[in-house]
Amino acid sequence: MTSRVKELAARRELLTARSAIERETLKLDASVIGDTLSTVDRAVAIFQRLRRSPLILTAAVVGVVVFRRHPVTAWVMRGIAVVGTARRLGAALQQVAAESVPQESKGS
Repeated sequence: MTSRVKELAARRELLTARSAIERETLKLDASVIGDTLSTVDRAVAIFQRLRRSPLILTAAVVGVVVFRRHPVTAWVMRGIAVVGTARRLGAALQQVAAESVPQESKGS
């Protein structure tokens, strides 16, 4: 009877460890899905806001048509690209820094 109890206890520990691993995997998957969904939610909100205000949409289209060939437009577009890249790089660096802090504290 005691060997059966030990066997069940070992099986329970194994199942507990597996469920902990599954919980961590699900937590990581949920964060990725949550980030993607928040991006989609923001895009939908912007679209809905623009749909309610056709004047802004018309002004943007007219601005693109009028300034399409203007030299300043090229610099503005480059600036927008650089700013977007810098923001993404900054966010990635902050994420890496945030992930490295708990690992350093565990090692000490």
